[in-house]
Amino acid sequence: MADTNAAPVSTAEDESNSVFSHEDGGSSGEDTNHPNGSASSGKKRKREKYQKTSVDALLQTLWRRVEDHIANDHGGQSQILSPTVSNHASVQIDGFAQDAAGPRPPGISRGTPIQQPRPLAFSSPSWQGGDGSENAQQGAPSVTSAPGQSLLSGGAESFTPPSRLNSVRSGSTSLSGGTDFPPQDIIYTLVDLYFKNCNTWCPILDRKTTFGTFFGSTSLSEVDRILLHAIVATTLRFLKDTRLSSAMRSHYHAVSKHKVMIYAMENVSIEAQRALVILALDELGTSNGPRGWNLLSILVQNVRQLDLCEENSIYLSVDAGDIPSTGSIRRVVVPQPDSWIEDESRRRLCWVVYLLDRYATIATTTFDFMLEDFKMKRVLPCSYDLFSRNVPVETGSLRTNTDQQGWTGYMVNKPENLGSFSYHCEVIRIISRVHDFLKKPVDVTSSAEMTAWRNAYRSLDSALDSWLQSLPSEYSKISALCHSDPASRVANWFMLHSAYVTAVVRLHSSAAYPTVRSHIFVPSHYAMQRCLSAVQSLRDITQDVFEANGLDLVGPPFAFSLWIAARLLIVHAATVGCPVDPKIDFFIDILAYVGQYWEVANNYARILARVVQRERQGEASFSAMRKSAHDLVNLTSSTRRTGLDKTSSHSVALSELDNIDVFDFFNYPKIPSLDFTNQNGQAEIYHVHGLVKVGSDQTRDGAAPDPDSDWLGY
Repeated sequence: MADTNAAPVSTAEDESNSVFSHEDGGSSGEDTNHPNGSASSGKKRKREKYQKTSVDALLQTLWRRVEDHIANDHGGQSQILSPTVSNHASVQIDGFAQDAAGPRPPGISRGTPIQQPRPLAFSSPSWQGGDGSENAQQGAPSVTSAPGQSLLSGGAESFTPPSRLNSVRSGSTSLSGGTDFPPQDIIYTLVDLYFKNCNTWCPILDRKTTFGTFFGSTSLSEVDRILLHAIVATTLRFLKDTRLSSAMRSHYHAVSKHKVMIYAMENVSIEAQRALVILALDELGTSNGPRGWNLLSILVQNVRQLDLCEENSIYLSVDAGDIPSTGSIRRVVVPQPDSWIEDESRRRLCWVVYLLDRYATIATTTFDFMLEDFKMKRVLPCSYDLFSRNVPVETGSLRTNTDQQGWTGYMVNKPENLGSFSYHCEVIRIISRVHDFLKKPVDVTSSAEMTAWRNAYRSLDSALDSWLQSLPSEYSKISALCHSDPASRVANWFMLHSAYVTAVVRLHSSAAYPTVRSHIFVPSHYAMQRCLSAVQSLRDITQDVFEANGLDLVGPPFAFSLWIAARLLIVHAATVGCPVDPKIDFFIDILAYVGQYWEVANNYARILARVVQRERQGEASFSAMRKSAHDLVNLTSSTRRTGLDKTSSHSVALSELDNIDVFDFFNYPKIPSLDFTNQNGQAEIYHVHGLVKVGSDQTRDGAAPDPDSDWLGY
């Protein structure tokens, strides 16, 4: 005899059977002929039991429909586990449920098409999910089972995979977590990939501290999650986990990027700046275009606003309730650093923004630096080992005066405390001086101006030589290091070598391959050899890095150096009148290889391939392409004298834009403005006596410069 108070069936498979059994008049569970009961009371209890069971069955049916709706119509939303599948081992994180039976995108049932979810708003509901102990009981994977375990190294071994990413610290603002992050083991791998592939050459985070924050026992604050979002958006390009489809990768990238941007717009702080710098790596590694420039302008403005350009000694502090709402807030928005790591990380943060500004500006050639050199009053960062060990050290002291280049210098009196990033900052400052030097117009027909130009040129050349001599002896043979240890600890030295090549080509190409010449200013044999030697050096080191499978460890600045080297070979062929060096094909192939991680390298490879193909197919010579680029740049540089002057539009083909991309970087020296506009609104070039343009008959294209009559006098 069944108990009248028995609980209704709780499985989806049985719920329909229970309903149908009652409706068909099956056993009621009550004997109407029992001596202690009555027919009326028995019927009443039978009716109540039937109603109760029917309601429970209806709820179960509705619950199942909700699950089906979520699985079919909201694949990117969180998957809710019903009691019917509670016995399956699963991982619940940030609102996702991952079936332990096999890998698939979280929240997506097998056989369900993956739809592209819409980016979540900043003010979405709070995060969903259980804590770490619950995850462990549900069969969360251990570190040893994580797909990225073979990549783990350094300070990560003492930490467990993220288990409390859903928790929110007291007083912090909740953010949506339904589809914010990938599964926890993938997050762990992504953070590890950031330190292997990005932090080596953008060293603003300490590995041990960061892993302790993300995967330690304490819950994450809002700013911690924003930093994690930036890391996810930047390092998804390196992830090889097949569980994430292309659509899911795009979704996670879009959501993380959106959250970082919104938070950075609404919060000006050190923490927001760190996240924005990491996101800038993603943007500048995709394309060197307006979006990246806008992001850089925000970073530079934040550096000024947070007063990160100077070595501050006094910080103002106020009570939380007394924070001003006027301009004086700038003086209290940044608190005193609470440790050496925090102080050094701020210094590194400022230097990274400085470096990104330099690389982006040099690539465009026509822009001015957003972060002026004379405002950069930071000592050099220390080596990463000392930074990570939290050891306060001195690297150098600032000068109190300024030199003729207009920037505040520093005196390195503790070279033993310097690392690769320190030397990278040094060589970028030299590149900055080279860029400013080349932007100043010079009359190449004036002996006095050319003498001053030559002296400044020699000074910068000497600065590069002195910097090279200052490198530690153990890093003078980078190629040997690459073969002996291809790990990421030397990837930053590869980046350093590429920065030196950029500096050499930037300076010497102006004297080796000038676009305008006079009887004084002709191509220099010395400068030409310096350029070709630098390109060959970069080719050799790139070959070593490629053979050591280390090209995923270098970033967009390395690709930019490859782009410069490849273009130099084309400019050399255009000037001397010879076939382009076969090394050009090597650089194109390497750029395409790096392009699988950084799309900007793919853009470089495609442009180079099109230009080389047009020349090899006889469509146009390199010399003609360079002349076309020179004329177009001069044409677009012409301006109106009054608002009544006519304007005109000039149609260009993709091939002409390719010419500008390849040759404009070498459109030096700059001469005083000689343009004027005729009555038809067309720009013309006024020819000074004794001055000829690139591509004209008088430039002696097709002849190498004579080393015995080098006007530089080396």
